Amino acid sequence: MAEIKFVALGGQDERGKNTFVISVDDELFVFDAGIKFPERSILGIDVVIPSFDYLKANAKKVKGIFLSNPSSQNAGAVSYILREIDAPVYCNKLTTTILKYRNMKYRIKNRENNFKVVNDKDIIDFGKNKVEVFRTTASFPSTFGFALHTESGTIVYAGDYIIDGNEQSWFSTDLNHLSDISKKGVLALISDSEYASRIGYTVPNHRIDKFIVGPMKDMKKRLVIGMFEENVFKFFEIVLQAKEQGRKISIYGKTLTKVVESKIIQDALGLKPADIVEVSEFNKSTDGILILTGAGDLLYSRLAKIASGNDDNVEFTENDIIVLATPPAAGVEKRHAEVLDELARTPAKLVSLSDRNIWSMRASYEDIKLMTRIMKPKCFIPIKGLYKDFLMAEKAALEAGVEPRNIQLVNNGQVLKFTNDEKLVISSEVVKTADIYVDGIGVGDIGAIVLNERKQLATDGAVIIGANIDDKTKELVSLIDIQMRGVIYIQEDNPIFKLMQKQITDILERAKVDGKLNPNAYDLAEIKKRLFQESEQQLNKIQVNNQ
Repeated sequence: MAEIKFVALGGQDERGKNTFVISVDDELFVFDAGIKFPERSILGIDVVIPSFDYLKANAKKVKGIFLSNPSSQNAGAVSYILREIDAPVYCNKLTTTILKYRNMKYRIKNRENNFKVVNDKDIIDFGKNKVEVFRTTASFPSTFGFALHTESGTIVYAGDYIIDGNEQSWFSTDLNHLSDISKKGVLALISDSEYASRIGYTVPNHRIDKFIVGPMKDMKKRLVIGMFEENVFKFFEIVLQAKEQGRKISIYGKTLTKVVESKIIQDALGLKPADIVEVSEFNKSTDGILILTGAGDLLYSRLAKIASGNDDNVEFTENDIIVLATPPAAGVEKRHAEVLDELARTPAKLVSLSDRNIWSMRASYEDIKLMTRIMKPKCFIPIKGLYKDFLMAEKAALEAGVEPRNIQLVNNGQVLKFTNDEKLVISSEVVKTADIYVDGIGVGDIGAIVLNERKQLATDGAVIIGANIDDKTKELVSLIDIQMRGVIYIQEDNPIFKLMQKQITDILERAKVDGKLNPNAYDLAEIKKRLFQESEQQLNKIQVNNQ
């Protein structure tokens, strides 16, 4: 029997960062590579990714990275992995287009040929192990699940899915194909469990058409719909209703624009060039539709910028109906509430759909139970979610017939091992995992010290002092420039500025001679003391000396 192990580098007892590894003897198969969005208190951090040290240490063993779809939680970290290791990435054609665009954005070079386009029912042969692709119903068209066939049995990875027997489009699931995989004997089902606490099936709660049909028919109003960029299913619903009403659509978001440029999407929706217009055309219209998109906090930042009147492209008016058509993503719930408040202050009419109105296209309790019954696995591993979600997924699997001893709930880094008698045990082996902070395109160079300094700047404010000093004579050759951020508000002609300039000049004069031998002689403690007396705050100081 092959030695089979499972480990999560991210995604367990958290929302996002979904990255899972199955090792079969000396071969590693990576399923999804996602990011998560940081809490608002972590200042200046764009996203959080898993540590890929384990994959870097075993780079030659990695047979491939298999992606469910291009959503941030499932594929947002692919570009960062490809910086570290040269591995093939298996995904559908549309996902390939989006990820190549992200690679260009993040300046990832020489990785264009790493993407391998696969289709539903394809079988990728790795010798003694094979990976079979099957299609699932999720927010992105042709979302994939994967069946890893080994000599010891089949391990099914079901990342994003819902069960919808009536869906007959690019979003449909081939239930007969799932049944065929099940007949081969499933050793384990690795299932999405983030929304296992939702009782019932996700269908039909994932649809927004009934909430937008009224605004869509109001031809005297413009319609603005905000949604996350990966929710292409919602885009399909919007386009079909817009075409029925003869309304033009504008898209404000680069990723969704890339999706719509795909011939697959254009053919599926019967889109003509005239159906999609520039944002400038929306601004001129009286009945246009604008779809605003973004990943995580980017969507909210874009909405807030427009609401405050600071966007160069779009302005909300009393002729607009704004529909925020997505529940808050994990990590940005507070931001979601803040933006709703900002949108309410605009002259536009606001319609907000909460998770009570619209459900994410992810497996609910009954979806998990039915998928388990279809697959008939000997073992069950819940992934993607909090521990409370895993407990509900475990209950669903038990009701579907899985033995209690064959269900394991694991944390990131814990290694699950399949025994010779087809059981799951938690190994004593532990893989090191960690949160890696990404600031812009910089990865892992943001430590605790930097984060604490950012918090201090945010709460205490800063005084910025600029002075031009002759490098040779140490003479002051310019006026003293003083700027304050978050300290006290005073006009430039206020006496405190003149007092500060005099104090700085005196310090520099006294230090002129000593500074040639000791650069640390420039001491601004006196200025800091004086400012503290004025503002009653402990201030940070940023000294800028141009020599």
